[in-house]
Amino acid sequence: MNSPPQQTDIVLAAVNARYAHTAIGQRFLRANLGPRREHCRCLEFTLENAPADMAETVLALSPKIVGLGAYIWNVDRVRELARILKALDPALWVVVGGPETWAADASPAGFGADYLVRGEGETVFAELVAQLLEGTPSASRVITAVPPDLDTLVLPYEDYTDNDIAHRVLYVETSRGCPCRCAFCLSAGDKSVRYYSLVAFFSCMQLLMARGARRFKFVDRTFNLRLDRFNAVLSFFLEHWQEGMQLHFEILPELLSEEMLIGLSRFPLDGLHLEVGVQSFDPAVLAAINRPQDAARTEEVLHALHRRTGARVHADLIAGLPGEGLAEFASGFDRLLATGTQEIQVGILKRLPGAPLSEMDLPGMVFSEIPPYEVLQTPDLSFGELLRVKRFARYFERCHNSGNFPATLPLLFALRSSAFDAFMGLSDRLWSATGRTHGLSLGTLARHLREYLLEQSPLPAAQITETVQSDLDRLPGRRGVL
Repeated sequence: MNSPPQQTDIVLAAVNARYAHTAIGQRFLRANLGPRREHCRCLEFTLENAPADMAETVLALSPKIVGLGAYIWNVDRVRELARILKALDPALWVVVGGPETWAADASPAGFGADYLVRGEGETVFAELVAQLLEGTPSASRVITAVPPDLDTLVLPYEDYTDNDIAHRVLYVETSRGCPCRCAFCLSAGDKSVRYYSLVAFFSCMQLLMARGARRFKFVDRTFNLRLDRFNAVLSFFLEHWQEGMQLHFEILPELLSEEMLIGLSRFPLDGLHLEVGVQSFDPAVLAAINRPQDAARTEEVLHALHRRTGARVHADLIAGLPGEGLAEFASGFDRLLATGTQEIQVGILKRLPGAPLSEMDLPGMVFSEIPPYEVLQTPDLSFGELLRVKRFARYFERCHNSGNFPATLPLLFALRSSAFDAFMGLSDRLWSATGRTHGLSLGTLARHLREYLLEQSPLPAAQITETVQSDLDRLPGRRGVL
């Protein structure tokens, strides 16, 4: 267990997007510090915590070294935290790792840090810690790690606390690396997919489940890459299945075989949460981002997952890809919705530092230079159209992906031949009426949805009102809100 050590030489501080998220990276770093593990403390914050408050908590432990992880969602907070720490304790060694260190112009000074560590840092961070504590600091201030042999790593899962197990999602992995070479992804540079011993992994999972763990999110980039390991993991969890368990996997649809589909069908309703990266259905667009994919096979697999398994499926589409305009994106969205996929996440293309896209010549494409580095305009999508899609994405998350209006949304989709166009009409109305995408109550959403349907649908007003109200009546405290 990660109990507070007698003497805290090292603090690993994570700034998570939400409390429910757990930082697996810092746990791997701590687990592989060797004898210094017991002198390392892991702290987790969220974006709701002010950097000054985080700094106060860190400095109260009087560490000699602080490690921070920089991601697109927290990089500004991490920079501010690092600068506060160094201002208050100039003798403190601050080390920053994470994807944001891969930017071409990234430097320790730019983060207010002493060192940057790029890549999988378990081995090099342990070496750096030893050098700093022994008074022989490394002369190189930007350290690029060589991917370690995964069987040499100490697995960190015992560091999950009882509170983590009771209230948070536990992140786990059986592999690292990705077989895809998508231009927008940092994993495009992976040379191979590497695997952990499943014997050691299963032993750790048994200990977690014995302590009550029920929610596991696998961060493997392509869980269904190898049939033998896919079957082994599914069989292990089926054998140890407990009520309330849920497993989250990322899968590549074209690799999902009939045998894999049968394996997934053995799990209870909502026992599995599957994340499927579709990105686009347009072959030319996919080729432009180095993501070859059989669109027909993807549709077939998504239909099969919906019909034949109890899994909840989350699929991603990316707006702003080279060569794809609003009409083409809408067509892809409609195809995806028709598969029965329960959650559709509409994302905006990002040009991440260190990803191949950051080196590509893309005439007419304008990207933001600040995190999350989203595209602002393309030759095929105007700035205004991209903003409309972003608003659409947020409203669709609240209305559809959350399951808040299962009876009402089919009435909305039926208004036009394109479900995308139908929902975009509601999205434009919501934005015009409220001027915001966040902080809207379900009651507010329901009233605007009802009013829009009353204006646009030929159905009787009483039927529309009753349908919207029936959705609200499913939710505690919502009766009579209309």
